[in-house]
Amino acid sequence: MSTSLNRRAVVSLAVFLFFSVIFITSILMFIKPHTPVVASVHTGIGFMLLGVVGWHIKNNFASLKHYSRWNSPKAGGSINLALPLIILLGVLVLGLAFTHSWPFRNLYEWGNILRSGEKSAEEIRFSYLRVDKTQVNAVGDKLVIDVRKGAYFRWPQYAIWLETMEGEFIQPLFVTQKLARTGFINKVALRDKTQVFNTDISDYDDQSWDKTFSMEASPETAQQRTRPESLPVFLHQLASKTKQEFLFSTGKTALGDSSTAYSIDGFAGATLLDNFLLSSRTIKSMPDKYRVRLEINQSFDFNKYYSSDRFPNDPIYSGDGYSGQPSVIYEAVVDIQSPQHFYLMTLIGHGHHSGQNGVVDSDMNNVTTARELIDRVVVELRKN
Repeated sequence: MSTSLNRRAVVSLAVFLFFSVIFITSILMFIKPHTPVVASVHTGIGFMLLGVVGWHIKNNFASLKHYSRWNSPKAGGSINLALPLIILLGVLVLGLAFTHSWPFRNLYEWGNILRSGEKSAEEIRFSYLRVDKTQVNAVGDKLVIDVRKGAYFRWPQYAIWLETMEGEFIQPLFVTQKLARTGFINKVALRDKTQVFNTDISDYDDQSWDKTFSMEASPETAQQRTRPESLPVFLHQLASKTKQEFLFSTGKTALGDSSTAYSIDGFAGATLLDNFLLSSRTIKSMPDKYRVRLEINQSFDFNKYYSSDRFPNDPIYSGDGYSGQPSVIYEAVVDIQSPQHFYLMTLIGHGHHSGQNGVVDSDMNNVTTARELIDRVVVELRKN
């Protein structure tokens, strides 16, 4: 008995098999929150089906060409209505789909109801960076700060520190390296000096950035250039230490010189651009209650109030920093006498727009996207 390979049969069976898999996975993804396995099978088989369909079109190109004619080639042949009917139907279906009209809207809402009621809904997973800033001479309790970034977190500067309930600075826990080393080297210059910003432009891509701004080297050295408007509350607290003041690596404090200061380099680290878990320990025993604070700021996040021309006579705000909205401050009060181990930090206000003072302003009416730099921060206390 002779054997032969029928290519049409192979194509037809492959189309039937792949279509069956796509049909099943489509139903599963419609009624249940899809898993990576179902999604990968659906995607992979879908591409294989496209390949087989392409082969099918190649084998039947003559027939498809015949079907697409407007009329029969014979004299007096009838008009072929198949092509205009398919074109009309295709335009109608695509129009309803893109405008989210019936029945596509109803099917979409029905699928959402089915998936939301599914108990095995896929949980949201977050990736975290881990950083340990525990000092070798630390003898106090361990603190773990869980920071989850928000929708507008892009490349901010931030600091986390401890202070007493009376507002006296105790110690830093983490400071971004650029701030700790006063490493703001380049200055940003606006190409069109008349251009005014009143929306958040911190998400500009490289092409938009180059069209709008130019970079120029600072006439000062990197060690000499500070940004008091970046984190004014933290920097003023840092400068408030008199007997045992914390120093930047340059030999200067945030707001002046001090011969009695010591370095904060041990608390500094690269700006973490993802969710992170910060482990640290208090250098000494703490009072029964104390504050944990986080201050964060992101340049170029202008809004309608904090527009680039809001304070034209302020040389810092209207200078080369492009600060935009001011820093925002989060706080948690830790009570070591309490059995509580976890403390949610809450948004308590913002700093001065050009760093003129270290006051926390609780009026947040004009602050918009800066509220969403942080999703949430949780402090975990592990008693020594």
